Order: sequence, then C-alpha cells, then structure tokens
Amino acid sequence: MKNILLLASFCSVVSLAGLAIGEEGQQDLLIQDSGNETTVNLAGLYSSGYLGVSETVKFTPPKPVWILDAVQILGWDGFEENGTLPEEQIMSMEIRDENLNLLYRFTDSQLPYFTFIGQPGIGVIEVPSLAISGDFYVCFYDRGAVDVGIDRNDAEGNSYFFDMQTKDLFPAEVGIVGSEELVPVNWIIRAVGH
Repeated sequence: MKNILLLASFCSVVSLAGLAIGEEGQQDLLIQDSGNETTVNLAGLYSSGYLGVSETVKFTPPKPVWILDAVQILGWDGFEENGTLPEEQIMSMEIRDENLNLLYRFTDSQLPYFTFIGQPGIGVIEVPSLAISGDFYVCFYDRGAVDVGIDRNDAEGNSYFFDMQTKDLFPAEVGIVGSEELVPVNWIIRAVGH
C-alpha cells in the first residue's frame, strides 16, 4: 500500500512538472498567496465543511485571452501512515467569470487528489482548456473532505468565501489558535494556463 501511495505521489509530481512546460513553451502559474507553501503546516489548514460555501480566489490573467489548464490546491484529507485511507467524500471546484457566472464545474472524490501521507501536498485538478477573458474566480468546495492550505503572510484581499446560494463573496478570515479575532488569509489555490 505504501509503495502504491509513493508511486501516486511521484506521478503527481511528474504531472505537476509537465504543467510547467506547455505546447507553446511556457505555462503561467498565477499565485495570489505569498508563494511559500513550505511554511504551511497542520496549523495552517482550514475546512469550511459547508456544502454551499467555497474557499475562493480571484485571479487576473496575464493577457486578454488566456487558457486555464489546471488548478493547484494545497490540501490534505488527513491520511496518516497507518495505511487506512480516509473516508471517501465528494469535493467540488468551479471556475466563475468576473461576474461570478459559472464557466466550469468539477466534482469528484478527494482521494485521487489530496491523499498525501501524513502532511498536505499540492493537488492538481486539470481543466479542459478553458478560454478566460477578464478576471475569474476559482471556487473550491471542500465539503469537509479536504483541509485547504492558508497563508497568513501579506493577505491581499483576493481570497474569499463564496456562498453558492446567495452569490455573495466574503473576505477570507479565519480563527487562528491563540487569537480571539478573525485573521485575514490567502487560500493557497493557484491557476495554471497559457
């Protein structure tokens, strides 16, 4: 079992490396966090656990028409080295345009994307080449299946909670151990395209 998981992790890394170089030479990695996910540990993970509320990040493409190929999310489903897989649950991701209109929806089990041994890792969700013009939002509905990485450094205001029912955006602020106030955060959710 351990060898299978190590092989799966290796394949994820190879797949992630493949995203760095596209057919046209270079992929763009859009980042709205500090860019240093290595500082995130178990205290730096968050799950809304709500069915209709997502961790959401707003992105601005580097050119007028840009193709989204994948989304990277730092996350973890709690898998430990004891070899027992976490309960399979359903998570979902949406791509929305600058007016929050739905462009693409993806739903699957969390297991193929976020089952890393004993620690969070970068899950890659590929998107059928999606042409983007203007700002767009990546909305990740963890539904309690995945804890999403947070970054408290330089929270820029591009991370939100999105309520699917009301279509409202709220600033991404979470409770942190040792603080009585909510702290603004960046979700470690990134967009890959060309």
